[in-house]
Amino acid sequence: MIKLASPDIQEDDIQRVNEVLRSGNLVQGMFVKELEQNVIDRTGISECAMVSSGTAALHLSLMALGIGPGDTVIVPAFTFPATANVVEVVGADILLCDVDLGSYIVTPERIDKLISENKSKNIRAVIVVHEFGYPAEIKRIADICKKNNLLLIEDAACAFGTLADGHSPGYYSELACYSFHPRKAITTGEGGAVVSRNKKLIEKINCLKNHGIENKNGSFDFVAAGLNYRITDFQAALAIGQFNRFNSELSKRKNLVNSYFMSLTNLKNISLPKRHDDHSWQSFMITLNRDINRTDIISKLAEQGIQSNLGAQAINCLTYYKNKYRFEYSTAINATYLYQQGLVLPLYSQLSEEDVLFISDKLRDI
Repeated sequence: MIKLASPDIQEDDIQRVNEVLRSGNLVQGMFVKELEQNVIDRTGISECAMVSSGTAALHLSLMALGIGPGDTVIVPAFTFPATANVVEVVGADILLCDVDLGSYIVTPERIDKLISENKSKNIRAVIVVHEFGYPAEIKRIADICKKNNLLLIEDAACAFGTLADGHSPGYYSELACYSFHPRKAITTGEGGAVVSRNKKLIEKINCLKNHGIENKNGSFDFVAAGLNYRITDFQAALAIGQFNRFNSELSKRKNLVNSYFMSLTNLKNISLPKRHDDHSWQSFMITLNRDINRTDIISKLAEQGIQSNLGAQAINCLTYYKNKYRFEYSTAINATYLYQQGLVLPLYSQLSEEDVLFISDKLRDI
């Protein structure tokens, strides 16, 4: 079976984890610090806090910015539900922004229009998702946020290695959040990071992720109602080698994507995603025409030994959000279409170009 995704875990990575396990120092330690520095060095964003997941990163970001009951947050309609769920968890409301059909992300024009049409709502923040690693026009979006006195968070869960307007996520926004889930190009099993150029925000997140503890001159005090969103040292150790190999991982993914485009460009009944030089390609999603049954395609590919799956969810189509906000499929037409007809094909560094040709040929046959 050609898997949908597979983490690049090598023997040296396992040995490094074993060393931590044998040491007995399992909680936050030197590897967490090393990993934070690796993120800083790679992104060029000066401050980083490692946390237990990408969802934890988003939740902590909203808490650190003081988002809560009575506030409204603009969220892309096409994303993994965690992006919207964390807004609900802090007691705020979501306002959905539909996405572009080719890039799968929100555009400055859509955000600007949404803000103008909802002046009566107390919009406090915008969350932009670089879906599958495609870079949003973040500088223009940041300018719109500043004009309207709104906070900006980047959900870069799928976008490690992506550059948006020449910079890594976190340069134009208050905070940016990464995930190191096994579906990502670098994994810690479960894990995430928050980056920012604002040192005070990261200090606040470090406090909130550790039960609200503040250390002043060796004396501990609980200064906030915090959480336990810490990452373990053996999780961090797993990622050190992957960071060292990341340039190779990114290059291989881009080469495989080129092979997909060469193989699938003339295939009828599908649409290929938009391309961008600074795309990190966490996933490769095509869109099937409306008359194609995706479930049948997934089943037939599986019969050929190929895993595939849907891409992201349309928030307006999910039971919780339909019940609370009375959303319809028509609330976000593009997101609904992508949710119903998006098909993710295998993409990871261990995949060969021959594998991509095999997948493409089988998809063509089907």
